[in-house]
Amino acid sequence: MITMQSHQQIDSCSRQLIKLAGVQTIIANSANRQFLNSYTKSIDLVIVILILIAALLAVVVIYNLTNINVAERVRELSTIKVLGFYDREVTLYIYRETIVLSLIGILVGFIFGWWLHQFIILNLPPDQAMFDPGMHPLNFLLSAAIPAIITGLMAIWVHQHLKKINMLDALASLD
Repeated sequence: MITMQSHQQIDSCSRQLIKLAGVQTIIANSANRQFLNSYTKSIDLVIVILILIAALLAVVVIYNLTNINVAERVRELSTIKVLGFYDREVTLYIYRETIVLSLIGILVGFIFGWWLHQFIILNLPPDQAMFDPGMHPLNFLLSAAIPAIITGLMAIWVHQHLKKINMLDALASLD
């Protein structure tokens, strides 16, 4: 961090150097560093907001997918419960499709996310800077963990919901 004294020394030295015939301009690296730090902090905030919105969207999509799946198959689920399937087997019966779709979404997200990362890294930085174009394994791990955790939490919720289905009422109801 630049102290006030060193900042004054930089200004004094800059004024002396600019008087020389061969010097046209002087740019202090400390000013560039401050600019880039503020720039990346604002980008970090945008990224956090985008991640939160994407997580909320994942919750809504997985909830709706599962809720529709259960609502359309309530008689079928009741039948397999009457036949002696355990609650865990019933949950996996209904939730297997959601797990497969989540895995496909994660893999497609890796490909699209890598492309989007490259596009942003090449087009977003200001002229005075360049961002690291590399992707770290932690990026992929976290981007897979968020939907996987949401899918797992929704599976627990669905399991609790399916345990409460009244088999006789569901089988007795007419379509």
